[in-house]
Amino acid sequence: MFWDLLYRTCKHLLRVNNVHHIISWPIGARCQRIMNEFQSVNGFPGIIGAIDGCHIRIKKPQEHPNSYCNRKNYHSVLLQGVCDHSKVFLDVYAGEPGSMHDMRMFRKSDLYYRIINNEIEFPQDSHLIGDLAYKLSTTLMVGFKNLGGLTNAHQMNFNYKLSRCRVDIENAFGYLKGRFRRLKYMETIRLDLMSLLIVSSCILNNLCIFNNDLPESIVMDI
Repeated sequence: MFWDLLYRTCKHLLRVNNVHHIISWPIGARCQRIMNEFQSVNGFPGIIGAIDGCHIRIKKPQEHPNSYCNRKNYHSVLLQGVCDHSKVFLDVYAGEPGSMHDMRMFRKSDLYYRIINNEIEFPQDSHLIGDLAYKLSTTLMVGFKNLGGLTNAHQMNFNYKLSRCRVDIENAFGYLKGRFRRLKYMETIRLDLMSLLIVSSCILNNLCIFNNDLPESIVMDI
């Protein structure tokens, strides 16, 4: 009974999101405002959002458990998020096994297909920013690889400025897990429900931010 009620509640939240666009890609004036806010951090231009992946710890699944065992040797499902300067989620994708690489998850996501099919606008040569798990493209900016020999001052400064802006997505995951502590360890073994719970939490998290409920004290290690 409890799980059925939870499932129906999450489904309702998805319908609410579809109507009110609580998680939505920025366009027009909103897009320009995001770029301006990111640029105000350290002068880095054209950032429309920061992307990264996050592990959600789960119980050992009954089917294909090895696929869900990540590089830190615990079982998890993945959450891919894109956020703006205020840690509002612009796009989320959840439920892939924890062993999957971030770039592979990105290529499986609806976001990737919307980008390659030109269904998403990147005005004024804007772009996402990500860490070195992602591949450089015209719409996704990543830093220079540092294998211990990066001495070029311009490249080092580029990496530093990029990381200063990219930290917003890491903090967004911190706020999300700090607010919804069940995301630190999900006890359900229903993989379909996990994805619903994660995305629903992201929707509610955005609503909290829209209502200025963003206490710094809830940022936790992820």
